[in-house]
Amino acid sequence: MTKSERTRIDYMPGSAALEALALAAAMFPDARPQALIDRLVITGLCALRWKAPALYGADRDKWQLSKDIRP
Repeated sequence: MTKSERTRIDYMPGSAALEALALAAAMFPDARPQALIDRLVITGLCALRWKAPALYGADRDKWQLSKDIRP
């Protein structure tokens, strides 16, 4: 995709978003700010779609991983 085909999104991040971006910059010091934003947005979307497995009861031996993450 060429630069002229990309959608430009301007935003005004809140203080928590700026803090998260600063932490991400420390974690990935060689990444440019836009690459960090892309990484955070993609990771955030994946995290929002993920559902933790239901771990019912006190018997941990009966707990199971979700079918979609089992090998």
